[in-house]
Amino acid sequence: MKIHKIIGEKGELPQLCNGGGCPAAILTEGDNVVIQGYTLSAADRSHLSDPTGEDFVKMPRAVFEKIARQVLTA
Repeated sequence: MKIHKIIGEKGELPQLCNGGGCPAAILTEGDNVVIQGYTLSAADRSHLSDPTGEDFVKMPRAVFEKIARQVLTA
């Protein structure tokens, strides 16, 4: 996977979590987006059902909205 741009809570980052800059959205080749967030607790996971090969991450809504605005302008 070739990473084209990493954006997130603190804006564009040269490396994942450099200086505590998580969560993030990673823009890759082929117009894919990889979301980095916090692992769900077992209690949170018990309410969800994910298809084989998929997973969930969580992040504060304010961080998600900031990342979404950055993705739209990337």
